[in-house]
Amino acid sequence: MTIPTTRAMVTTLTTALLAIAPLAASAQQAPQAEAAYDRVAKAWAAMSTLEARFDQRITNPIIGRTVTSRGLYRQAKPGRIAIDFVEPKGDRIVGDGTSLWVYLPSSAPGHVLKLPASADGAIVADLLGQLLDTPRRSFAITGGEAQTIDGRSTTRVQLVPRQADAVPFTRAVLWLDTQEPRPVRVQVVDGQGVDRTITLTSWSPGATLAKDVFRFDVPKGVKVQTKLPGS
Repeated sequence: MTIPTTRAMVTTLTTALLAIAPLAASAQQAPQAEAAYDRVAKAWAAMSTLEARFDQRITNPIIGRTVTSRGLYRQAKPGRIAIDFVEPKGDRIVGDGTSLWVYLPSSAPGHVLKLPASADGAIVADLLGQLLDTPRRSFAITGGEAQTIDGRSTTRVQLVPRQADAVPFTRAVLWLDTQEPRPVRVQVVDGQGVDRTITLTSWSPGATLAKDVFRFDVPKGVKVQTKLPGS
């Protein structure tokens, strides 16, 4: 029988501890992730209106393409949303409480898509609501790491839906400000690997919004479609 040397025993013990350390760190960080999420979700629930500026990046690995955009996001609960793009200029998405209007002349000139408010497109448009209105039990929450985003101290929180078909994404990551109860960055990845990352460059809860912000008037000569292409 071979008796292990002291050096071999130390090496084996060190390897075992290194393997356990990430699991222990994850277990310690999970409560931090949940606390950060609960803090922001509570502030979101108390909010009636919001105005925020954003930068967006969408990466599609299937076609190997990344597109960027930026604009102004406004919301009035319940169910009204207006996304006005600065780049590409003229693109607009409006949820008036009954329908979702998707007008993207930069990529689909001469057409506007009209969908019911319950369509998946409406869920994606109201991404913040989807992530923060939904009860915490709908997601498995992990993360809790401290990260700096554009000079802001944040807590990284990952959400994985407990029911795969409940939302149109497989996972989401929120970077939540440690000073203000609000998200700084949001990332969602769908079943095809399409990555949508939004950085919120401003955040004004309780903003006063004009009533016509959530009205969409079909431009002259633009054709209204009620089905997604290929459906």
